[in-house]
Amino acid sequence: MRAWTVRGGRDGEREEKALAEELVIVGWEEVGDLGGCGSLDEVAELLATAYPEKKPGTRDSWARQLWRFMSMEVGDYVVMPRKHLRVMAVGRLVGPYEYRAQAAPGFRHVRRTDWVRRGVERAAVRGDLRDSMGAFSTVSELSRRDAAARVRAIAETGSDPGYDGAVTPPADVGALIEDVRDDGVRQLTARDLIALWGWQRRTTDVIDLVDEHLASLGLQVEPHFTAAQLDGLVTVSAAEQEGAEEEPGDGSRGDGASRESGAAADSDKAKERDLTWRIGNLPFVRDVVTVHEDDELKQATTPMFEHEYSQIPVVDRNHVLRGVITWEGIARAQIGGRTATVRNAMDPHPEASRVDQELFRQLDRIQESGFTVIVDGENTVIGILTSTDLAGQLKQRVEPFIVLEELERRLRRLTAGFSVEELPRDIRKTRQKGQHLSLGQYRSIVADPECWKKLDWPFDQQDILARLKVVSKYRNDLAHWAVDAPSEDAEALDATARLLKLLKVVDRDPSG
Repeated sequence: MRAWTVRGGRDGEREEKALAEELVIVGWEEVGDLGGCGSLDEVAELLATAYPEKKPGTRDSWARQLWRFMSMEVGDYVVMPRKHLRVMAVGRLVGPYEYRAQAAPGFRHVRRTDWVRRGVERAAVRGDLRDSMGAFSTVSELSRRDAAARVRAIAETGSDPGYDGAVTPPADVGALIEDVRDDGVRQLTARDLIALWGWQRRTTDVIDLVDEHLASLGLQVEPHFTAAQLDGLVTVSAAEQEGAEEEPGDGSRGDGASRESGAAADSDKAKERDLTWRIGNLPFVRDVVTVHEDDELKQATTPMFEHEYSQIPVVDRNHVLRGVITWEGIARAQIGGRTATVRNAMDPHPEASRVDQELFRQLDRIQESGFTVIVDGENTVIGILTSTDLAGQLKQRVEPFIVLEELERRLRRLTAGFSVEELPRDIRKTRQKGQHLSLGQYRSIVADPECWKKLDWPFDQQDILARLKVVSKYRNDLAHWAVDAPSEDAEALDATARLLKLLKVVDRDPSG
């Protein structure tokens, strides 16, 4: 059993007919009956004849989608996201590929389908599975994170059981490309994505380079890998080309746009990308305790007492945010004698944020409310961030700069008594110009035998040199703007703090 996404056209023009006649339908009206094709190559040959003006890469993408459509087996599950409704239809294939020559253009390639559920709310589907359905391709396979079993559960119960396991990344960039070509989408963590190009931190240079590589390969990432947590999932799919679903007859532009022009546009967007910190860059609490409106109020107060929570989100059956319970709201309900249910005490307009929102624009609101509930595009609760958590995260981001500044200040003071002539030759010009020395230059002072003798520190020279090397690299890394908190380099920060502690021993300045 497998599961697939089959879209109903760029503007949803095939959706109503598909549901009314129990079908899944795709376009490509200029291609005739594909029933005689026994391989992907044979489908590609027919497309080359029908669309000779299209780029080879575009025709290859179309051929793979049509071959998926033909290869789906009876009994497989299929999902059709509704274009203009916040629902999706889920069905099961009951018939083989058919070509209906008398049907209107764009409605000729069909598979008979039993639409088991026609109005599954998008919010009933967990974010990772919902995101994997978000490719621009008309036909894509849902193949990872137990997707087929989860779609089956949705068809049977109307609810997604979810998946908590890890995601195995592709072996290399070539494997990523193949996965997207074969399935239409590929999910992996932001950490694993940048690691495909040999990177571990999302610095400015890394972001630009990965963006440019993705654009040149005709790939796009949603959400962008800078908007997600480092270990958060992102979905890679083919970039939008030749119209929103890479299929003629579904409302495509018809202006000759190609993979190359799409890549250039994406490259331009990469250069203009706002590199500010986002809410999603912070490690917020994801295992959120929630209650429902009809719950008795004690079902909220008990965990609030037990875990010392100041608030608990109120959600509906699909985990959509409906309000929040706070101690203030509970007190008001008690004063008014309205304490029967959560509904009577909740605030129906809670503070909420999305992962792609700018962090610093939300600071005042979070500080005022004391928290913000993190929601996704369907307003389902995915986490919570308190002002206390936020303060801790900001401390992690600020502390490295404070520690490094104090360390460099003490090194300046400890070497201030050296004349220009006493310094190693390679750093004399820096001192003559009145400029501050770099950590690398201080390392040269420590390495110089005469300078080390004059310093007269009660430490091992080679040990201090090794420490300065680590701290110097850490300082250089921090000089490059990064999405990820410096806590990713906890060992380097600890090494810096320990070196500072040693410098305080020999820096006898009474001002501290």
